Amino acid sequence: MTFLQDLPKKKIAIVDDDRGLAEVTAWDLEDAGYEPFLLVQGNYTNVNELASRIIENTQGAVCDHRLSNSGLANFYGAELVAALYDRKLPSLLITQYTEMDISLSIRKWRRKIPVLLSREQADASSIAKGIEDSKLELCGNVPSTRKSHRTIVRISNIDEESHERVVDAFIPGWNPHKAVRFPASLVPEQLWDALNPNARLFARVNIGAETSDDLYFEQFELAPEPDDDDGLA
Repeated sequence: MTFLQDLPKKKIAIVDDDRGLAEVTAWDLEDAGYEPFLLVQGNYTNVNELASRIIENTQGAVCDHRLSNSGLANFYGAELVAALYDRKLPSLLITQYTEMDISLSIRKWRRKIPVLLSREQADASSIAKGIEDSKLELCGNVPSTRKSHRTIVRISNIDEESHERVVDAFIPGWNPHKAVRFPASLVPEQLWDALNPNARLFARVNIGAETSDDLYFEQFELAPEPDDDDGLA
């Protein structure tokens, strides 16, 4: 008979270029009943190479967002979580820089990031729940806050951030009074000429999201000219 305590613990990768923070996350994982697998050194230039190493050695991952400060990788943790999502490995993203990074380097991959935690939110309980929530979504159990709906996106401004073109827009189906920023690269290139103030596009957006940090955008298309009778004007 095999006792529960004799069963092997699930191994979870910790991807972080700050060893001190990685070790704090490792303690949280141990408290949650997992075995940490630290990835804090290296010089990864290909996100799929790192994703493959994680998949070969673990059953999940906790990734920091900024991985380049100490040279661990030349890509963001958000892109890594998205790559792991495509390969059906439960993972979540942790960051200290939500306010600075959400609109651009995180939003670019937000569709494939089931769980985003700030450092102050991350503890044994929230990490364990995040891994489970990610696993559930990968199995098709998508919560209402993550389901996308075809909705109007009203462009209010075109700007530049970190040398990249960004779009400020209102999503009436989510909150008609709060603008949200996203990278213009999410919009198909053939529609870039339509990215002007007061322009209207359709997109798939998770309008059940509780906060703007959780919003993602995909499948943009041109919207028809406003019609006072269509309820969208």
